[in-house]
Amino acid sequence: MCNRYLKHKYFDLVLIRLGINEYFEAYTMDVDDVDNGIKVTIVVYRLDTLEAYSFFEFYIDKPDKKECVIRAGEHLVQLGKPVDWKSPHRYCLARHAFRILRNEKFKTNLDKNKLSSEYIHRYMTIARLKETVLIKKLNFLPDYEKIQLFTLKQWEIDIKDWEMDRYSGKDTLYTIHRRIYLYKRLYDKEKFKDYYLEYNQKIDELYGKV
Repeated sequence: MCNRYLKHKYFDLVLIRLGINEYFEAYTMDVDDVDNGIKVTIVVYRLDTLEAYSFFEFYIDKPDKKECVIRAGEHLVQLGKPVDWKSPHRYCLARHAFRILRNEKFKTNLDKNKLSSEYIHRYMTIARLKETVLIKKLNFLPDYEKIQLFTLKQWEIDIKDWEMDRYSGKDTLYTIHRRIYLYKRLYDKEKFKDYYLEYNQKIDELYGKV
């Protein structure tokens, strides 16, 4: 756990799981003092892909884990089964996002000379293997699933604000959401060009152009 949370005033409440059901689990991401109370930020993750699915905030009078558990449970029961639950294309999208985030962290540590030659070699080898698996799974998708790669879901729109707050710049979000990497690695990409272009137009409208 990073020092930010180790030194947190409400250490007992941050980064703990408050609830779980068949499809989701909820964690506290932050706890802040506000006028007349405490603001708690909760993020809900999908259990099939471990992607962030939704977020919400609520206010309490005092640090109370039991109250947080109740609030998280109330939110979880309102969430239905994701429309793309355990869909093959969702797996590819999740692996694509995690790959980008891992590479961003790797580049940052590399620039700071924090990595040994042995670690760099191991990371690059594993990264290539994971990329090979992803490309294989991507191209085995049926046409309907490939179309879904470039279909913006409502829950992805709903979580935009949380993502914008989480990342310091738009570059990482654009790399994840534009899905250029995935499109270029489809062997039959021309069949899905119109879907891809229309999807990226929506991304520009949602996030604004970089």
